[in-house]
Amino acid sequence: MPYAKPVLSPDWMRLREVAQQLGCAPQTIRNRIKSGKIVGVRVLQLDGVTRVHRADWTRYMDQHLVPPEKVA
Repeated sequence: MPYAKPVLSPDWMRLREVAQQLGCAPQTIRNRIKSGKIVGVRVLQLDGVTRVHRADWTRYMDQHLVPPEKVA
């Protein structure tokens, strides 16, 4: 049985979009995923492009970033 490619949908974000949310370069996100600093986020490699699942990324951001009102 041939391998079926996953269907890309708006649920998957390019690293460029993820990096913009943190104000860093896409390579920084790639490095953090490889080193295990970003965990619990599904990553898809398709046609040489890395994508991150949007719902996982939102949950990660909610859990790991300090809200602006808590920064003093």
